Amino acid sequence: MVEIMNWSAWAIAGALSLWMAVDLVRTNRAFGEDYLLSSEEGEIVDADVGERAARS
Repeated sequence: MVEIMNWSAWAIAGALSLWMAVDLVRTNRAFGEDYLLSSEEGEIVDADVGERAARS
């Protein structure tokens, strides 16, 4: 039973690693490095400011 759980854990870890690698490649192809490393003014909202705006 423990051996089955061990192999299952390795299989899940491998599947997640493969999924992350595929997502990495897709993201790199879809967006340029300039876009991924920058943020535009107003795009990132401070949590406190966002909460106050949502309440009013």
